[in-house]
Amino acid sequence: MFTEYSLWFLPLILVAAIGFAYFVYFFKQNSSTSFTNEQKYILSALRFLGIFLILFLLISPVKRIKNKIIEKPTIVLAQDNSYSIANTKFSDYYKTKYIDNLDKLSRNLSKDYNVVRLLMGSKTTPMRNEIKWNDTLKFNDFATDISHSMEFVSENYSAENLSAVILATDGIVTQGNNFLNYADKFSCPIYTIAMGDTTIHKDVMISDIQYNKIAFIDTDYPIEVTIKADKALNENSSLFMTKDGKTTQIKSFNIDNDSYSITMELKGTSKKAGIEKISFYVSEIDDEGNKINNRKDIFIEVLDTKKKVLILANAPHPDISAIKTALSNNQNYTIDVNIAGNNQKNPMDYDLVVLHCLPDNSSSFHIIKNLQNKGISSLFIVGQGTNIQLFNALNTGMNLSAVSSSTNNVLATYNPAFSLFTMSENTINILKDLPPILSKTARYTATSNIQTLLYQKIGAVSTTYPLIAYNNEGNSKIAFILGENIWRWRLQNYLINESTEQVDEIVLKTAQLVSTKTDKNRFRVEHKDIYSQNENIIFFAQFYNENFELINTPEVSLQITGNKINNTYTFGKNNNAYYLNLGTMVEGEYSFTAKTTYNNKEYKQSNRFVISANNLELSSLTARHSLLYTLSTKTNAQMLPAEDILKLEDFIKQNGNIKPIIHINQENKKFISLWWYWLLITLSFGSEWLLRKYWGRV
Repeated sequence: MFTEYSLWFLPLILVAAIGFAYFVYFFKQNSSTSFTNEQKYILSALRFLGIFLILFLLISPVKRIKNKIIEKPTIVLAQDNSYSIANTKFSDYYKTKYIDNLDKLSRNLSKDYNVVRLLMGSKTTPMRNEIKWNDTLKFNDFATDISHSMEFVSENYSAENLSAVILATDGIVTQGNNFLNYADKFSCPIYTIAMGDTTIHKDVMISDIQYNKIAFIDTDYPIEVTIKADKALNENSSLFMTKDGKTTQIKSFNIDNDSYSITMELKGTSKKAGIEKISFYVSEIDDEGNKINNRKDIFIEVLDTKKKVLILANAPHPDISAIKTALSNNQNYTIDVNIAGNNQKNPMDYDLVVLHCLPDNSSSFHIIKNLQNKGISSLFIVGQGTNIQLFNALNTGMNLSAVSSSTNNVLATYNPAFSLFTMSENTINILKDLPPILSKTARYTATSNIQTLLYQKIGAVSTTYPLIAYNNEGNSKIAFILGENIWRWRLQNYLINESTEQVDEIVLKTAQLVSTKTDKNRFRVEHKDIYSQNENIIFFAQFYNENFELINTPEVSLQITGNKINNTYTFGKNNNAYYLNLGTMVEGEYSFTAKTTYNNKEYKQSNRFVISANNLELSSLTARHSLLYTLSTKTNAQMLPAEDILKLEDFIKQNGNIKPIIHINQENKKFISLWWYWLLITLSFGSEWLLRKYWGRV
């Protein structure tokens, strides 16, 4: 108990014996004085005690201390802050009495529980303890994502004593996944507060629009508009499609049942490049309850040209189909396939030529040389049919010194230092699961201009040999895939994810990088053309000096006008570039001008962007209490109407599973670190000295 050693009593006896010897010595020393026997015993005892306490430290005594920590149950109270709550017949109650009751419930629960408050909407936002609900609950968010809120709670509070979750919502979900699927992540009850109005009103609405976000000039593109109607039997309505303030198409329909749904197919055509706004409107019907959902807008980015891609191969191969299919996922490309030696396609007519196992002879060598001379971008897929000597003679920046005529099965490893473009985490993570592809057994030498995306891994050995790399210098951009059978990657990708999205991302971003013409402007601003209302508006900028070296010495400003605003911002500096996050903005069309001055010369770039905001919350105002009831039932909890919110306190207190957790921490402290132990030593010697003075000995 007093020491870390099992035989602590042996040194203790020794210390006591030494102390007793001192006691006898001091008593005899005091025998020649005028002190009484009682005084002698007291003085000797005090001296003995002080000496004993000091000697006792030599055996390193410790004291075992037990700390009891009580962890309160954590209760998460998540409140829906979306538009749909405030647009019902109960809106006045929710904005007044309900908020007061919500504050009261939070205060009452905070006495015995650790209460975490969250605002639910398009995102989940924690509330600080000092803020009242009335100060922040405005029911003005334009979307509801309950699944994200449940995932947020699971990730951030499961490590605590999470004992209950309270979801106050109408159950109308406009973003994310089915929140019922997240119930299994919780071992605690999920109580629900049923808000909103479950009454189905007479209504006709545009429920969904399916369209391609990218189109091309003078090319028809399909648009599918889904219209739904409730309790509107025998009503007639029409769908209007308008562009630039002019109606381009009208389609009429008759509602033949109380739960009506129809999908109409329309076609759009664009005559100019840029961002095009198309509006759709369903004419109102008599006594319609919600007229806001009769209208929706879409924005389409119209491109003025498609990039032409030729896949040129020495022989048929599964890779050809795999690459063609991957590139076909982007409407910006038209793809042709040709076998070298056939004169059906002229490679000089294309923006990008994919060279599979070429050059293989002098004829294909001269074709590729002409491509280089004309500045046409190329993607080399080096395989068994590639002639290494001819390939090296092209001076692409990649050189292969053949070690033998054999091949290696190589795996792919990601180069985190790669900077020409970014890949998604899902793509990076799947690389380790992709099968090997066939690469020539050679020594690979790359010039300093080449950046490597993926390295070769041969067996268990990771190498610095490139597997996929890029040369962006010179007249034409060049990409290299130094192995064949990439079709196996797409097949494995599908087996893992039932999608080829990750492997296709590598192919598409490779094609995009090498087919894009080099921008020689020294000042560049990157942004999206179309943002959603809940999306952060982010700008990137780059500035190059006379040697085309990336710098961020000068300040860069951004002026934005439109939708009754005229604001100027300053870019922040990030590494050698610039970064600006404007947060979210309201719906509308905006113009911007970015400016900077360097060596007394002004550089600027102007463009525009659009904020799209179809208010999903107002598309349907019928509360879905059945989902809330199912969620609470699955987690052994209850659903209560909003007017009974204060009863939740009793339900929670009556739940025997909601209780604090007691943690016992044991700690061994050495006596030498205890302040009171040194105080006791000081008092022993100090008292002995004072008593001697008081009793007459100087």
